[in-house]
Amino acid sequence: LARLSRRLQVVAQGQVARWQARLEAAVRLQDSLGYKATLARGYAVVYGDGALVTTRAAASGARALEIEFADGKLAVGARTGARGKSDPPEQGSLF
Repeated sequence: LARLSRRLQVVAQGQVARWQARLEAAVRLQDSLGYKATLARGYAVVYGDGALVTTRAAASGARALEIEFADGKLAVGARTGARGKSDPPEQGSLF
């Protein structure tokens, strides 16, 4: 009975070690596929008005842009001018 108990313990430890190795491999794969790994390779993620920007048109239509790099985010700032709504002209006095 003691021999079977030892054998069961060895088998269980081996199974746990295999599960741990598979889990570590899955975590490495997840890390390599995540967007943070893409940032580390030199790419950047652009947000316009808080939403992900995937086209030039979306970037040009956004009031503010934010660029995420591997080491942090950079706010490009709010835009003014043709895209912004101007105040309506004053009506003036009717008297």
